[in-house]
Amino acid sequence: MHRAPRFVKSSPVTVPELSYSTQLDHIDNVYDELERTGILKISMGFEDENSNYLQNLLRGLHQHRGHNLPIAHSATQGWFWSIRPCKENFQARNHQARSETMEQFPWHTDCSYEDNPPRFFALQVLQHDRYGGGTLSVMNTERLIQHLSTETRNALAANEYQIDTPPEFVRNPKRTHITGSVLATAAESHPQGLIRFREDIFNPLTYRAARALIELKEVIAKDEVRKHATLHLEAEKLPKGSIVLVDNRRWLHARNVIKDPERHLRRIQDPARSGKEWSAYTIPEVLAVASCHPFYSNARYPPDQDTIRAAKLQASRLTDTSLGAWPLLKKEDLYVVVSRLFEDTDPRNTYLHNVYMSTTGGGGRSSKPLYFCTDAQENRQQRRSFGNFVRTTGLIERGDLVLSTHCSGGLYRSLDLMLEVMENAGASVLAAGHQMAPALVCQSLIDLHVNVLTGDGSQMIQIASQVSTLPASERLKLKLDKVIYTSESLTELQKNYLRKVFGNAVKIYSVLGSAEAGPYGVSNPDISSPNETSSGNTDFLIDTRETLIEVFPLTAIDDAANCQVRVPLPQGQVGLIAQTSLTRLRHPLVRYLNGDIGSIHALPEHTGAHVPEADRTYLKILRLQGRDTRFSFTWNGEYIEYSLVDALMNDPQFGVLQWQVILDTTEHREETLLEVRLLCSAHSDDASKATLSARLKDLFVVYEEIEYRFRLIFVNDMSAFERSQTGQKISGSRVGCRVGDADARSERMTVCKRC
Repeated sequence: MHRAPRFVKSSPVTVPELSYSTQLDHIDNVYDELERTGILKISMGFEDENSNYLQNLLRGLHQHRGHNLPIAHSATQGWFWSIRPCKENFQARNHQARSETMEQFPWHTDCSYEDNPPRFFALQVLQHDRYGGGTLSVMNTERLIQHLSTETRNALAANEYQIDTPPEFVRNPKRTHITGSVLATAAESHPQGLIRFREDIFNPLTYRAARALIELKEVIAKDEVRKHATLHLEAEKLPKGSIVLVDNRRWLHARNVIKDPERHLRRIQDPARSGKEWSAYTIPEVLAVASCHPFYSNARYPPDQDTIRAAKLQASRLTDTSLGAWPLLKKEDLYVVVSRLFEDTDPRNTYLHNVYMSTTGGGGRSSKPLYFCTDAQENRQQRRSFGNFVRTTGLIERGDLVLSTHCSGGLYRSLDLMLEVMENAGASVLAAGHQMAPALVCQSLIDLHVNVLTGDGSQMIQIASQVSTLPASERLKLKLDKVIYTSESLTELQKNYLRKVFGNAVKIYSVLGSAEAGPYGVSNPDISSPNETSSGNTDFLIDTRETLIEVFPLTAIDDAANCQVRVPLPQGQVGLIAQTSLTRLRHPLVRYLNGDIGSIHALPEHTGAHVPEADRTYLKILRLQGRDTRFSFTWNGEYIEYSLVDALMNDPQFGVLQWQVILDTTEHREETLLEVRLLCSAHSDDASKATLSARLKDLFVVYEEIEYRFRLIFVNDMSAFERSQTGQKISGSRVGCRVGDADARSERMTVCKRC
């Protein structure tokens, strides 16, 4: 008989009565033990043929500890799956599952064919094997990985395996396999990494993947590994009335031959919070850390790691509903704190320690920028998880070659963000950047057989305009079938222009994100509402396991009192968007008003063929109308804050008496133009005008490749300003002026002010 490995110190838990399943102390004990060891045996002192204890326990873990509710096991079964021998009446109708045989079941991870296998599973023994068979064995993956070479670990972590879905678990006939990795990238709590594996359904797609899989199987078979990393739970250790809870990614499990045809176990799977690429935190955890962070309290500095760990332990006192007690957070209030933390060089200030710094829009390039800092490891985890989301929602698939024209340099990091997300989604990527000449971009698209183009919306129009000048013979060489735009909306006219140039078959997708929250939404027309385009809005799919969106009345930020509004609008009503990120813990983002207007909706019924069933419960549609034009407008992918324009125009050194900003379009309405008209005092000389010109180009982020879309005009008198057709007043009221409508309206959009 094998001895239990020394690293396992889990003690069995005895439950004398059903009421324990709803007691918070008991739920916390189960949670803590699972986090510590990844495996726990429970002995019930009462009959429970209907598994009421397990159901209550998992609901409690969901409510108090952030575990997701269990998934359905197959196309025909609910939470529970019976593990017992049967020769007919299979649970999956026409297919016998391996667990329904008496045969040996080698080492595997439950649901390894899912994009995100369940984090935990539980087995309740309804009848143990009375004849010495059916032994459950578990192998610790952290110990296993230590025996693998570095080269093999790297290969196993690559998305170079086709993972087939067993016939009994196929929910969608069009989705019978996925592409993924064996070894997941290490998470903070599990630095050795996590494994998913089942030999009979994993097919290597590359030579190095095949070699790595061979080494993995050889290591699993080693006596040394089995001796020091394996537990064997025979029937006397798991008799009738026992439950074993197992971390599905920290322990492989297997079963030997069953000898008792009456052996019967019931399985239930819990895709806990870290099952989705292990990046999301719970609402109670985020709120617990936020309560001691200077963004939301009187604390001088952000909490250190010890304080964060202590706060997470206190999170059990909170629930998801605790979010309703938090006030709204305005951008200007947030960045008052951010600016102070940037200036403070005290060693106790950890705000800038090991962070990813993202520039927020509207600050210009050489003027003092505003940053939001995210823990570097949290940022990497989010990029991995969002890449998986991009793949799951159909924007990217293995074999795609993506060329990105996103911004880089000058303290901007959009390019490296999108490249990493696309790679994590399974694509190969090319870094063109925003300074690569459009003609060279077009040639690269042709020469390298690129099928996916991504960049800011205005860049996509610019590239299409360049492609339209190519001879027909050259245009036929293009292989583009997808365009993924970011940063700004595209009107239906602009989308039609892209289809006209690139071909009607091209799919047009979008990714939504911000400096504060990172990427969090995708737009896929196959999933969006059919009337999305007619309304001028854009539907984005969001995952509520990583991002919570609430909508509040437009009056919620009119004064300080209204910012204390706690109750969001019902689903479907339009208002200010408040965002809570479950991927940000060290520097939390709670009920943050991000400057957008929109509404929340349920998934349309037709999404079933496009979204895995296990994910569907957690997905919502964010119908985005655009920026709140009372405070900012968008040009060339940049959010331009009115307050920054006002401040520059009111600088006394420039002597600006009247100014007007005009957003217009090119003749065929494909590209947005920006024109600034200025009336300066007689004391303004050429030097001050040159300085002002440079400052304005900086404010509006005008670089060489887009200068043809920017005009600066110094006028001599008031007659040079555009006026309304009725009152002959200088036009440009901000109220109701949506930049996203500029290409769809006959009148040009103007913003003006007398200084």
